[in-house]
Amino acid sequence: MSLRARIILLFAAALVLTLAVASYLGERIAAQALERSLRDRTVELARTIAEELALSPGTDPDRAARQLGAILTRRRGLRAAQLAIHRGTGMHVLRVTFGEEGAEVDASDQPSFALPVDTVVSLVEEGRVRSWRVDLPLRDAAGRSFGVLRLDASLSEVEEIATTERSVFFLVAGAGAALLAVGLSLALGRMLARPLSLLAETMGEVESGAIEAARIPGTDRADEVGVVARGLAGMLGRIRRFNDELQRTVDAAVADLARKNRELAEVNNLLVEARRDLTSKERLAALGQISGTIAHELGNPLNAMSGHVQLLARDPGCPPQTRAGLEIVEREVQRMTAIIRRFLDSARALAPEAAVVDLAPILEEAVSLSVPVEARDRLLVRCEVDPEAARARVDPMLVRHALSNLVSNAVDAMPDGGRLLVRAARSDGTIVLSVSDTGAGIGSEERRHIFEPFYTTKPRGKGTGLGLAITREIATALRGRVEVESATGRGSTFTLSFPEGRENGSPSGGVDAALAHPRRR
Repeated sequence: MSLRARIILLFAAALVLTLAVASYLGERIAAQALERSLRDRTVELARTIAEELALSPGTDPDRAARQLGAILTRRRGLRAAQLAIHRGTGMHVLRVTFGEEGAEVDASDQPSFALPVDTVVSLVEEGRVRSWRVDLPLRDAAGRSFGVLRLDASLSEVEEIATTERSVFFLVAGAGAALLAVGLSLALGRMLARPLSLLAETMGEVESGAIEAARIPGTDRADEVGVVARGLAGMLGRIRRFNDELQRTVDAAVADLARKNRELAEVNNLLVEARRDLTSKERLAALGQISGTIAHELGNPLNAMSGHVQLLARDPGCPPQTRAGLEIVEREVQRMTAIIRRFLDSARALAPEAAVVDLAPILEEAVSLSVPVEARDRLLVRCEVDPEAARARVDPMLVRHALSNLVSNAVDAMPDGGRLLVRAARSDGTIVLSVSDTGAGIGSEERRHIFEPFYTTKPRGKGTGLGLAITREIATALRGRVEVESATGRGSTFTLSFPEGRENGSPSGGVDAALAHPRRR
């Protein structure tokens, strides 16, 4: 069912219901008014009849009955009349009714009869006939009641009038509802149905995808249809703008996806290169192991050569020039032995060898060996040693090695200059060495990997990624730990802490046992 039909049906139903209620209420009000008017007229008629009959205690009943019959004949609204007059010890009752042959009189005597004090009006229903009954008391000149006059006035005429009015009301209501429905249908077709149909067609076009070509009709109207049309036009404009923005977003996403695909290809290339580097490093590690084996095998002949050269140099018959040459050979053998020893250090585990030493020279030597000459002009270097840590029982070579690695990294972190601070302190039997720089700092992601072997943030050819890994191994050998505090752009501080004395030596034999065993296991 269309919207117009539903509006018309709703309006017609409301109109009919309203007229029906109005008709019912009007009919009831009119009927009640007519009934009250008939009641009042019946009371007045009873008084008039009583005056016309000139009723008294000595009134002749037959004459009164004839007069009542004549009155009933003139007044068709009266159904019956009854006259009761006191006679002796009883009541003489005359009942006059209007039948088919005219007035009929029925007389009777009743031993007792209740006389009303005042006029009594009551509504009497006999079958389907309703009547007003008026009992008018009759009084003599002295004011004593001697009888009663009763009139029954039928309400049939009132009911006929009410029925006629009800029919007229319903007829007018039906005709009015039909005329209004036709007029409303024509008006709605022009003002509402046609504009809404056009809007529905436009929305169908939009739904089918013709958003750009769709035009909303009725936007120039000042009524509610115009408000709806303008709202739809605004919504269609927002949809168009959203589609344009969505298209731009999709284009940007496609471009970004293409860029990320290119980056992914570059990452894959880098991964291939990293795998190649890993293969190269594995080869270098294998080469290191072979070098360690070779260095170990060369160590024994060099020791034998060193022993024989020393014996020749001590021979009293050795010429001075020959002794000088033997000394040169001895120094070169020692240098070759030191080189071989470094090879062995990279292939064997560390075993600390503690001694009581001054920490200040160790710090200065580490700085001197690790800070290049060309970097000293751009760096402010300072070494601080807590007086309580001036002398300590440590392994000087391992400490020097670890500090050299940390200082070297700090120098590389400040290519444009900065401040380098190397400190030594003692805290509850623990030696704390720290190296601080004001370089670029280390990010959180890099801090998780800097102690891994072969991990480096330096450019290719500038580092091997072994310095911090070796430093961590030294810290482990000293029964300590190495930590870093750093943030991007705020510099870094590496802290090496380890217990002093026998705690950093062999767990069972102490410092003396460590000194008694070979330096490398």
